[in-house]
Amino acid sequence: MRLAAQDAATGALHGTVVDTTGSRIARASIVVVSSATGVRYTATSDAEGRFGIDLLPAGDYSARVIADGMSPQVTPQLHLDVGGIAEMEFRLTVAGAHENVTVSAAPGVVDTQSSAVSTLLDERALSDLPLDGRRFPDLMLLSPGVPQDPRSLTSSTNGDLSFGGIRGFQNSFLVDGGDYNNAFFAQARGRYREPYELSTDVVQEFRVSTNSYGAELGRSGGAVVNVVTKSGSNHLHGTAFYYLRDSSFGATDPFLAFRPHNRQQQGGGTIGGPLKRNKMFFFAGFDQHIVHSPNVVEFLDGSSQVVPQAGTGPYTPGDYDSTDEALVFAAAGQLTSLAGEYPAGQIGNTAYGKLDINLTAREQLALRVNTTRYWGANNVFIDPASPVTYDAISDNGQETVATETGAISLTSGLSQRWISLLRAQFSRDLQQSYSNTSNVLVEIPTIMDGIGRSDLLPRQTRENKVHVSETLSFDGRRNSWKFGGDGLLTWIYDFFPASRAANFFFTR
Repeated sequence: MRLAAQDAATGALHGTVVDTTGSRIARASIVVVSSATGVRYTATSDAEGRFGIDLLPAGDYSARVIADGMSPQVTPQLHLDVGGIAEMEFRLTVAGAHENVTVSAAPGVVDTQSSAVSTLLDERALSDLPLDGRRFPDLMLLSPGVPQDPRSLTSSTNGDLSFGGIRGFQNSFLVDGGDYNNAFFAQARGRYREPYELSTDVVQEFRVSTNSYGAELGRSGGAVVNVVTKSGSNHLHGTAFYYLRDSSFGATDPFLAFRPHNRQQQGGGTIGGPLKRNKMFFFAGFDQHIVHSPNVVEFLDGSSQVVPQAGTGPYTPGDYDSTDEALVFAAAGQLTSLAGEYPAGQIGNTAYGKLDINLTAREQLALRVNTTRYWGANNVFIDPASPVTYDAISDNGQETVATETGAISLTSGLSQRWISLLRAQFSRDLQQSYSNTSNVLVEIPTIMDGIGRSDLLPRQTRENKVHVSETLSFDGRRNSWKFGGDGLLTWIYDFFPASRAANFFFTR
């Protein structure tokens, strides 16, 4: 038996070295080189010809093996996925008077040891598949048996994703192996109050593990979403993009007699490259999303005005007596003035920076910083899919969200058999919602759902979190072993009222 020793955010290369007769070759030297950065990872085959290189970052690699008296062999470029294991077999020939280098077929990336149920979304899927708003977590819907949580499909949220029938708040998010969850609401950092947490252009790939995943993922009753971000390489490269979605390109809303103007704009770019070839690399990205989607306030009967009905007899009393006609019509006029089109919008952006340093041939350091900012007007309760609302604009508010994360990781080859991966991360999540008015909430069930201050506002969240983890990998003669642990320290302040003030109810 051979146990897999890849970490949650890394992969592994395992295999054997044999000759043309199938006999195992001991003490062969295996060198694996990162195609992007030129970093070299080495291993030596044991007495049974086995070797393993664990805790490798996801990416493209080439491998070469050398043994005494044998011709070297080289693999073409292979891609290692996050959480994947490339099983390789080098078959060497005896060296003759002239040395020959044999290029073998690329090995398949498989995970034969793990019983985890997972789905990989790679860089091609991220770049090629259409995404409304370029929000990469929406690609999780490609995983088997993943619908949106119906309890979250409201105008105030984009909807959690339910894995295997388990509520969305049971999911867990990791970025480069670091915790990326909002503890109070059990969602990703920033929750779904912001368009996205990371730009699609800075995500290399991510794996969605829904069942039987390893202990290092942990802390989840649902799925674990493990995101790996991009790094710089020896080649200077960059991207730029701009997307526009405007209501003038689409059909009129079927529930409206007119077409309110709404527009979504998204733009940004990335740049990466070497600061010192084969030694130090950088990668940075910025993404901004601007949405203007007005609120169209209507009454519960679908009309845009309130018309009082006069009484016609003792059994049809109507809305008023003749003595109250002036007062009733004045009140109806005030209610009618609440209907109409009101501006609403939201602006979200995210910035990302990463620095990778090859300290020595056996030590690699990675530093990452990413931030998000989100704010807007009348954006606490907003639904870009449908502008119609039955709440007065006073029952809305303004909201700001800010998240910041700083992470550091150090990969060290302690010996030919021992590898250490140390991670430390600090993150914070700040959210503040303000009410449009301080007036008491009024509900008229036959006219409007809410007039005045929402009973959920104002509210505030402040969360600071420190996450430290250590993974040790040991490659034995017949088994690969993995040891580790992590610590998570969180400071939380939440002010989240519900029905915190008196409500007035009126019926017609």
